[in-house]
Amino acid sequence: MRDVFLSYRKEDSTIAERVIKGLQAQGLSVWWDENLSSRSAWDAELEREIADAATVIVLWTPRSVQSEWVRIEAHYALEHGKLIPVLMEPCSIPLEFTLRQTVDLSDWHADNEHRHWRKLLAWIADLATAKSPSAAPRPALTAPANVFRSAVAHLASGEPVVEGTFVNASSPAGTAFRDGDGMPIVRIVPAGAFVIGSSATDPDRSVVEGPQKRIEIPMPFGIGVFPVLVAEYHATVRARPPAESPAAASMLPITNVSFLDANAFVRSLSANSGETYRLPSESEWEYACRAGSRRRYSFGDTIDATVAAFGRTAGPVAPGSFQANAFGLYDMHGNVREWTADLWHESYESTPLDGSPALEGHGSMRVVRGGGWSDSAPMLRSAARMRATESIRSHVIGFRVVRILA
Repeated sequence: MRDVFLSYRKEDSTIAERVIKGLQAQGLSVWWDENLSSRSAWDAELEREIADAATVIVLWTPRSVQSEWVRIEAHYALEHGKLIPVLMEPCSIPLEFTLRQTVDLSDWHADNEHRHWRKLLAWIADLATAKSPSAAPRPALTAPANVFRSAVAHLASGEPVVEGTFVNASSPAGTAFRDGDGMPIVRIVPAGAFVIGSSATDPDRSVVEGPQKRIEIPMPFGIGVFPVLVAEYHATVRARPPAESPAAASMLPITNVSFLDANAFVRSLSANSGETYRLPSESEWEYACRAGSRRRYSFGDTIDATVAAFGRTAGPVAPGSFQANAFGLYDMHGNVREWTADLWHESYESTPLDGSPALEGHGSMRVVRGGGWSDSAPMLRSAARMRATESIRSHVIGFRVVRILA
């Protein structure tokens, strides 16, 4: 299996050769149309090679965007989850591909340290690893190493945190990354499906936790490893914490933030990073909390003070004080309740099946999830739902972020 099938316009041969040499210098195998055996075998050989390749790199230029062949190859790659679009010269990319991440090499001159060149190499390695016949399935808590990414920090567990520039929609579940100093660490959770809500056998079930329905999460996404910290919040919104606050408080989860404040934070985070951040939908939140479990809590049917912060009188604790769930996320149960994007509804009747937020209707109440440091155990269940007026600021409510990958 080749690492790369290169799609380009014949008039861009000089540009293509520069990319080919750069890829080959990294030990990657490349197929391009100079390898075609004969004109009569053109269609069959192209089809075979593009099907066999781990990735399809499409070089966009003002000439290639006019090429029917390049567009056909790009469509095939997109449908089969192996497309890597690369902008080689400024041009208008065809509309159907504009929602994809694009590697911008318009100012690349064969520099191996160019950030977007490194991003391209990391993306190829992610796809090649995923499509390798020998690649063993891994739990979402861990991610296979990628030689083209380097750690910018480490979690307390010793796990590396990589730079967000080199993360993409094909990066493996479990990858922990950060888009800049002082920004939240997020982890990729996989696409999948789950049943939202509580079962009739749950003794603490509330009528608002149903009816149960199957939700499909169609794409992987990044979600905060921890709730947003005080230091991260103030660094992003350019505000100073109160002068009397002890230094240790900066590493606690932010509270006393309204839904409106949380939304302003993710807008600022997006503007500062150049990436897309938002609040999780209620469905995404429960999916991330359960991490594949159908039990009342992500780790079983009971809970105590050895696994979560709840029933306290002294406020929240430092995130990461307890074990992570199977997706590598901390404090999904307890510590602080967390805002979600959904308008409050009394049931799941209007909850979309694709994981997007329920926004039909009007109102000032939003869904809050997870339970907090002062709550009782039933409020920490994976299915437990709470509501709060979107303008309210509470000492028990915080939030975590979602980062879009594509």
